[in-house]
Amino acid sequence: MEIKQDTLLIIDDKPENISVLFHFLVNHGFKILIAENGEDGLMNAEEEQPDLILLDVMMPEIDGFETCMRLKQNPKTQNIPVIFMTALSETVEKVKAFELGAVDYVTKPFQQEEVLARIKTHLVLRKLQQELEAKNEDLIKLNQEKNEFLDIVAHDLRNPLSAIYTAADFLKKKNPDAGSNINEMAGYILDASKQILNLIENFLNIKMIESGKEEIEREVVDIKMILQWMISHYAVNAQKKNITLHFHFEDKQQYLVWVNESRMTQVLENLISNAIKYSPHGKQVNIWLSKRQCCIRCEVEDQGPGLSESDKKQLFGKFARLSARPTGQESSVGLGLFIVKKLVEMMNGKIWCESELGHGATFIVEFPLAEQ
Repeated sequence: MEIKQDTLLIIDDKPENISVLFHFLVNHGFKILIAENGEDGLMNAEEEQPDLILLDVMMPEIDGFETCMRLKQNPKTQNIPVIFMTALSETVEKVKAFELGAVDYVTKPFQQEEVLARIKTHLVLRKLQQELEAKNEDLIKLNQEKNEFLDIVAHDLRNPLSAIYTAADFLKKKNPDAGSNINEMAGYILDASKQILNLIENFLNIKMIESGKEEIEREVVDIKMILQWMISHYAVNAQKKNITLHFHFEDKQQYLVWVNESRMTQVLENLISNAIKYSPHGKQVNIWLSKRQCCIRCEVEDQGPGLSESDKKQLFGKFARLSARPTGQESSVGLGLFIVKKLVEMMNGKIWCESELGHGATFIVEFPLAEQ
């Protein structure tokens, strides 16, 4: 296989400089292009796409600094490495060269072996950069294909799973006897299908968040009313573990926030369900609502095992696996809090956790006041 010859473009208005470099570099196997002023150099660089440019600083009309600046402004030439050739020894001039995007400089009179070494170094670096860019493009393409595949699978699975869930729910209601085999099997099907549906919903949420394409529309929402409904809804699950839910707020206070109601509900549901999921039997879960200067704060406090320092570091990470485990054989895939944090931030809110190992955990979320 024929090895590609590296192409160098020399931009210099002094024929004697060009001659010295030309013969030396040709003898070392390079293909040499020549431009005697900045304008010709810009044209040659765009048309020929050399692997590296040797650029003189002091030239008539447009000097090397302006030539470099224009090379870096042009998308077709901005990634070509530029080495300045200069007789200047002022540090400020060298700094200016790097600020304009040059990768190196050599001083006149030339030390030929030094010039060769610098050229080879930056050609190697450029090739490594090109390989990295190509691999990055491949990874982006693979990630897009993965997202498209998950999207198709998730959407295609959701409808039949919803049908299974509905059928199981119907069977259980038609056979309310808790001891019957049909009731028991319908319960297993309901639980399993609900877990898979939740997992699908989580994957779709992550895809939405990471795509950055969804703009959340916000409105004025009464968070107190949402929480009152939610606590009533989750009371059934809590009673199965003999857990009591307590809601603390000021009766006459308004708790209006500027959020997307659906996404805020998703956040609060996750925090409350997690508090129940990780609380031992017979404990309490407290939900506190308070109005601050620029936000409404909601605190969800459980009496579970708490979090270790290691758990805290990865708490809001994707697929985080914490040492604390659900106390009632509930499922967990480690996606919920990652999604929660992203949704809160998309609504200009804040979320964090305060916890000590063995002393429960309090998740605190703040949403912008509607008045703001």
